[in-house]
Formats: sequence, structure tokens, C-alpha cells
Amino acid sequence: MMERLKSLGNWISGHQWAVFVVAVSMISFVLTSVSLWLYQTSGTVKLDLSRPGYEKVRKEVKDNNDSTKPFPPTGNLDDAALKDFRSRYNTIKLRLDQMNNYDNTVISDENLGLITDEEI
Repeated sequence: MMERLKSLGNWISGHQWAVFVVAVSMISFVLTSVSLWLYQTSGTVKLDLSRPGYEKVRKEVKDNNDSTKPFPPTGNLDDAALKDFRSRYNTIKLRLDQMNNYDNTVISDENLGLITDEEI
């Protein structure tokens, strides 16, 4: 038995690159499988409109969050910009504070801003 382990150790030390490539491939396969399993079982797949077959739905989604547009990353940082940022921040904060974290409606299409033409 000890002789066999020594010969295996010698073989591994002689083929370190091949052993490394196989080990890394196996680890990446396992981690990818786990992440895809979590993606499916957690329900995140239902929120993903970037999947193939959802092109029509993506085009129909209307952005009705006019008051919560992202703050521009460029421009002057003056009093008007700070007031604008605080106003946007408070609007979003108020909407988030009104939501119940344990309610199923939190991930509804309306709350996520995924309203299509058909629903309006």
C-alpha cells in the first residue's frame, strides 16, 4: 500500500500541470453547477428578462419611474445637484420604507418596474 502511494505521488509530481488543469476544471464545473442550481431553485430565473425568448417582453417593458431616474454621473456638483440627489434619494427611500420585506408583493412586476403595454 505504501509503495502504491509513493508511485502515485511520483506520477503526480511528474504530471503537475495536467493534474492542475484537471483539478481546476473539476472545481469550476462543481461551482458552476451549484450556482445554476441556486439560480433555478431561488426563483431568480423568473426575474431574468435577459434570457433568450424574452426579446418581445423586454421591448414592452415601460419605465414608469420618472421620479426615480438615476442620478447623472457627470456634471457640476452644486447646491441644485445636491438638492436633486436628496430629492431622488428620499423618493426611493420612502418607497422602500413602505414595503414589507416579507410580503410577496415586494417582487411583483409593478414594484420592480416591469409593467408592459398590455398591463397598462
